[in-house]
Amino acid sequence: MDILFYTFFFILLMWILISIVVWSYKTGISPMPTAPAVNKALFANISFLNLTEGKIYELGAGWGTLAFPLAREYPSHKIIGYEISFFPYVYCLIRQHFSHLRNLQFSRQNFFHPSLKDAALVVCYLYPGAMRKLKEKFEKELKPGSHVISNTFAIPGWTPYDTWIANDLYQTKIYVYRIPGSMPLKKTLAK
Repeated sequence: MDILFYTFFFILLMWILISIVVWSYKTGISPMPTAPAVNKALFANISFLNLTEGKIYELGAGWGTLAFPLAREYPSHKIIGYEISFFPYVYCLIRQHFSHLRNLQFSRQNFFHPSLKDAALVVCYLYPGAMRKLKEKFEKELKPGSHVISNTFAIPGWTPYDTWIANDLYQTKIYVYRIPGSMPLKKTLAK
């Protein structure tokens, strides 16, 4: 009986690992959790953003290390986490079921497809190639006054109006952008 249990557990573990590797290969990034020091720096400063009405999106929610705290921090905002990798997505759904956070939703789809027009805030921890692709999407869809926060990777061609530094070994940078109202995004954002 024990050998059957361990065999099943090993096969399940291998299936999860292979699935994560395959989705990481397809998307170009693995579902990495946000480091605790980065979370701490982000939530120590996020209240200064004075978010407008709208939804908060986490692009590439991974294991939900930002989506769940965001849902608790902003109970009046709808939080939507996009995660395409199967097991992290399922993990987030299970965790959400037990958290009872009514303003939190996860979607298993490519975040390049849905519109971000109603965003007050977009949060992401991706990779340089994704940030290049998202730049165009942000410029087309985000409304004036909305914010973008990017962990580690800057948006090419944009100047953040603020940069928060995490108190970790790497002094990780968190780039903060605000979509201007009267200035085209192709120019540098004002600080």
